[in-house]
Amino acid sequence: MIDKQSRETKKAAMKETARFLLIMAVATALPSLGQVTSSSPSGEGNSDFEELPELKASEILKPEFLKGQYHTVQESVPTSSGMNRFTIDSQFGAFEAEGNEMLVRRVGEIDAIARLKDISRTDVYKQALAKAAKGPYESAKNIIRDPVNSIENVPKGVMKFMKGAGEKVKSIGKKEKSSDKSEGSQLEQMIGYSNAKRKVAVSLGVDPYTTNSVLRKELDGIAWATFAGGATFSVVTLPVGGAAGVGLTMTGVSSSMNQLLVEKSPEDLKAYNRQSLIAMGASGSEADRLLGNPAYTPTQQTAFVLNMKSLDGVANRKAFIRLAGMNSSADADAIFCVQTAAMLGKLHQEIPLARIETIGDFPIAVAKDGTTVVALQWDYAAWTSGAADFSQAAQKFAGQAPRNKKVVVALSGQTSERLRHELETRGIQLQDRYLPGPLK
Repeated sequence: MIDKQSRETKKAAMKETARFLLIMAVATALPSLGQVTSSSPSGEGNSDFEELPELKASEILKPEFLKGQYHTVQESVPTSSGMNRFTIDSQFGAFEAEGNEMLVRRVGEIDAIARLKDISRTDVYKQALAKAAKGPYESAKNIIRDPVNSIENVPKGVMKFMKGAGEKVKSIGKKEKSSDKSEGSQLEQMIGYSNAKRKVAVSLGVDPYTTNSVLRKELDGIAWATFAGGATFSVVTLPVGGAAGVGLTMTGVSSSMNQLLVEKSPEDLKAYNRQSLIAMGASGSEADRLLGNPAYTPTQQTAFVLNMKSLDGVANRKAFIRLAGMNSSADADAIFCVQTAAMLGKLHQEIPLARIETIGDFPIAVAKDGTTVVALQWDYAAWTSGAADFSQAAQKFAGQAPRNKKVVVALSGQTSERLRHELETRGIQLQDRYLPGPLK
């Protein structure tokens, strides 16, 4: 498990670095991010740059994330390309987490796995599985127990029946048992199973469409016992979960998120998101590109949409929607877009924003008073050559009329004292720990 995740980590790191350099329109290569040079690009502050440190989990993490009943985060935390990289030891194997937000998600998933395994050892669960094996749904089991995207694995002909199919779910339990193996019958079974799985996942504060294979297996088992076996389980919401682990609590949309995930099938959720994206100015093709992008789970797509909707009255939101659909090819990219949108939503409540613009492939906001507002989903930031180039790019952007030359930078994570000093020396206002997540 961890070898595969390590390869994915390296690929994500390379992509994250390339994206950052493109965004900032700089010509420096990756090694220069930690390179010591003899002069500062702006001629201000000290001449040398900082080396990126290796952080210690015990010094940066809240106790509940550092260690729990079922997990322990290893002490060494390398940081590069804007992401802290954690290794988590657990009773269910070792997991890697690329970034603070992924750590929050993984810890919640590990606790959810433990709770689901406890349920699977009960007599009620075992009896439900035995009942399911004798019931009318067993013949369709391979269709409706899809591990991630249940809709995509259903034969294409079934898709046309999805519209309005939610009404049929209400009467599934009232129908007489039948051996009907038609597409319509299988569709009802699939929807009922999917509903059960979503309810269990949301009650645990995890993504119903998670890519965590260990969690998927446990969710599948409980959902099958609930739907096909008629069992009823009591699942307590996790203390570190909520909003399906996608970082929505700061924008005040977590309750809407959970309601949508429980009530809407994947296809209905997609229709809701598409309508919302178009209402925010995106074209049909731009909306379809985002919603068809495999880097996002349906939950992450919905999180992005709700966070963007919180930017009510902000012009040109379609620019960020376009970038999110075109430039995302990995989970780290999806997290970046969701978290950046969340930070912009929070900033909008404090500094009313007027419009979204872009520097290269990076979304940037301009406030109603002309202030340039930058939201960076960045776990640890030091004064590197990349940071120096970034400050120059932001100042150049802010200096163009009708902007007022002021720059506010909000970072989700922590910064070094040196970085804070260098930015403030240049007149850039810095707000760090803006979405602190697991950080102390």
